[in-house]
Amino acid sequence: MSNPASIHRPPAVNQEKSEFSIASASIHQTNKEVVIPHQEDYGSRRNSEVIYDNEKATSSSSIEEEQIEHVPEGTASPGKALFMLLKAFVGTGVIFLPGSFVSGGLVFSICLMVFIASICLVAFQILVKAQQAIGGSYGDVARALYGNWLRYIIQFFLCLSQMGFVASYLIFISENIGLVADTLSNCSSGLEPKYYIWIVLVAIIPITWVRKIAKLSYLAIIADTFILFGLICVVYYTSSEIAQKGPGPNIKMINASDFALMIGTAVFSFEGIGMVVPIVEGMKEPQKFSRVLNMGMVICTVVFIFIGTIGYIAYGENTQASVVANMPREPLSVTVQLLYSIAMILTSPFMLYPPLTIIERGIFGSHKSGSVNLRYKWLKNLTRSIIPIVCAAVSFGVGSSGLNKFVALVGSIACMPLCFIFPGMFHYKVAKSKRAKFFDVVLVLWGWGIMIYTMYVNINSWIHPSTGGAAAATECIPM
Repeated sequence: MSNPASIHRPPAVNQEKSEFSIASASIHQTNKEVVIPHQEDYGSRRNSEVIYDNEKATSSSSIEEEQIEHVPEGTASPGKALFMLLKAFVGTGVIFLPGSFVSGGLVFSICLMVFIASICLVAFQILVKAQQAIGGSYGDVARALYGNWLRYIIQFFLCLSQMGFVASYLIFISENIGLVADTLSNCSSGLEPKYYIWIVLVAIIPITWVRKIAKLSYLAIIADTFILFGLICVVYYTSSEIAQKGPGPNIKMINASDFALMIGTAVFSFEGIGMVVPIVEGMKEPQKFSRVLNMGMVICTVVFIFIGTIGYIAYGENTQASVVANMPREPLSVTVQLLYSIAMILTSPFMLYPPLTIIERGIFGSHKSGSVNLRYKWLKNLTRSIIPIVCAAVSFGVGSSGLNKFVALVGSIACMPLCFIFPGMFHYKVAKSKRAKFFDVVLVLWGWGIMIYTMYVNINSWIHPSTGGAAAATECIPM
């Protein structure tokens, strides 16, 4: 067992070797700052407001990296840190919560959201303690405490989670574009929603070729605006539905057959753990982050429970996997469906940025630059194109009928290790008291246990479908 004082701390990452940190997309328009979505292991540079992408080689031993604006090192205030934390968690995933409440039941889902939020908060806090003891990014901590093998595993789960998120987004996008097309064509479009997945790729693939993600900052701002507008409209329509028709049909307090699916979706909602370390590194007073995190988690939990509860109460057992699909067919709702789809299309390249970078560097290394050799450039573009195509293939196979189960599966397989297992492993190495180490072991065992259990239940739900989950898409209704 390593003594924390003797653990080798990774050196500051220099211009020749930048890494990526798991972080959620966050745009501050006034200062033109961009935080890269869920990026793995970016090293911090003191007194600098840029990090680099290791794309353009100037020689065999030095690299001219692309500049990406991000949160300035040591300048973020607690207020700005809270804003970034909220943006990391409250995003596109929240619209899947009402459908997941069907799987869990109203009371069980509310209690579970509070419980998962509490466990996540503990995991986030001990992750911060480990980071402060070792220094550096998420990957730096993993490498210092356990070696490169754990860093590579974290990269794998990062790629898996991000590609899983995008695959679920593509299902949602195709379903909503299909609804809009059917509504506007008076149910005569004749094209199944799942085929729109391939059409959407025409917009996503070229954006993935962009190396300087700061160039996409305005697209992220547009996406954030559309998402906020969509959530406001969801609250409006669900409130109106309850006021006019009362609670939806067959609302259960607990769904004994499918409640485990709710666990994966709940963890899916709290997937912004990768934002924790970058925000700590970016704060002027890192010691205040604990209070910021507590406040942020409370706000996020309230928002998640509110959206999940009001959506489930409004539509009952008829709640679909994405509550946006439950809204009535009228101009405003069609606009919301279209804008939310556009927001997810614009968000997808940001979500894919970490696997794009990790996989590209794993194949081509740091010295095969597309700026020097056109052949490498197009081979890299081909690699970057294949990644969203893989996501689309998974989405096409799952289909809209399996969206709620797929979201829960991504939460179980990809998010739980990042949220529970790895933070517990980190803190175990730096903790001094036996009590703290005991709780770290409990957290790790909890992560493994709940991951295996929810995976089993999820896979079983595919093999033996139950009627207790989110409702299937309704038939076309002309506007």
